[in-house]
Amino acid sequence: MDSEQQIFWTFFITTMCGFLLALGRQMYKSKCKEIHCCCLKIVRDVESEEKYDELEIQNLPRMRNKPPDDDDNIVLQENRFTQV
Repeated sequence: MDSEQQIFWTFFITTMCGFLLALGRQMYKSKCKEIHCCCLKIVRDVESEEKYDELEIQNLPRMRNKPPDDDDNIVLQENRFTQV
């Protein structure tokens, strides 16, 4: 395999992987309950996925503004003493 073929196949495989990932992302975002593709049939529970995504979005700001726990500080202090 010469250099030009290696470049082509690397580009082709990378592009196909990116396409498949983008397709999967779009399928996850879609609100279709049933998906038929060739001989493949997928049935999803869209309502529970939507509730899970909403809960995840609601909890995200809380996790960012959460002060550190006292337990975290104790562990850090114990690690400092054991390392010295």
